[in-house]
Parts: sequence; structure tokens; C-alpha cells
Amino acid sequence: MNDRKENGAGRSGGRPRSERSKAAILAAVRKLLLKDGYVNLTIEAVAQEAGVSKATIYRWWKTKGELVLEATEQEIAIGTVPDTGDSRADMDAAIGQLIDTFTRPLASIVIFAAITTGGSDPKMAQIFRDRFVYPWRVSAFEALERARRRGEISAEDLHFLLDMIVGTVFQRTLVVKVPMIEGLKENLLGIIFGRDKST
Repeated sequence: MNDRKENGAGRSGGRPRSERSKAAILAAVRKLLLKDGYVNLTIEAVAQEAGVSKATIYRWWKTKGELVLEATEQEIAIGTVPDTGDSRADMDAAIGQLIDTFTRPLASIVIFAAITTGGSDPKMAQIFRDRFVYPWRVSAFEALERARRRGEISAEDLHFLLDMIVGTVFQRTLVVKVPMIEGLKENLLGIIFGRDKST
């Protein structure tokens, strides 16, 4: 019945309907993620909510993970760290990007799922790393390198420093029951650059 509704006669063309169907599927995913979480999300439920067949969904996405990542790409996109000429401002922005992203309701669900389901859905984990994590990480590392060249930080292992930043934000936003972000950015900046002696 859903296929007939989606592909029935009497329309001028297929593309507009296909785009509407795709939009309905992605909206259904976002709604159901917030309602039921990632583990309980099923393709059957998405199809029913969007008014399409399961075959329609699988025509565009091979796995649940790929579907979820596309549906939430705006929420889970961390961005890239700017180069403003001010190292502290750049890292302030970098940490803010992490905190803002990890505390978004949809993003917190999907990011945690992408990390914890890597064994059962390696494709989802790979897409999440390559498309959303690595661009930010590369730009954040470059920001730390700029700060070191300017003599503003003394850390030798910048990858470890970056891991400390990401791991702390992850713990404070995605692991604890209620995000603990008050003063988090300032504390991390103090570790990276040292405490501002003027305050």
C-alpha cells in the first residue's frame, strides 16, 4: 500500500515525489531518535512514520547507521577550527565547537551510538570519523601547532593534548547524566596555555 501511495499514477514526474519521500524519511529518523533512541530505532518504524516502504529506504541507504548519519548531519557536524591569528581565540572556538555539538540532543544520541556500535556497524563508525571528526581534529591540531610555533604553549605531544581536550569534553557531555560544562572551556584553556596571570 505504501509503495502504491508513493509510486502511483497520476503525477507529472517521479523526482519531486522522491525528494519529498526522502525528506519525510529523514524527518522520521530525527523524530524517532529523540523519542526512542538509537538502539530502539528500526527501519520498519521509520518506514511507517514516513509513509514509505522499507524497500524505498534501502534503495537510498544500505544500513541504519548510514541513514541516521545523513538524517542528523547538521546536528553532528562539529565544523573546523578558525585561524584568526589569535591562538587562544582559536582554541576557545575549537572547544566551544565540541561542547556545542556534543550537547545537542540529537547529536549526543548519534555520536554515542557511532562510537559504541563500531564493532557491529563499522561503516557507521568510519563515516562518522572521516566526515565529521577528522576535519575538526586536523584543524584543531593545526591550531595547536600554530600556538606552539608562536611560543604560546610548551607541550611536545600535541596529539595527547588534543586527546585530553576531546576526552574531557566527551566525559563531561556524553558520559555523565547531566552535562557538566560550566567553566569547562576556561579550565581547558588554562591547561593548554597556562593560567592568565592578570586575573
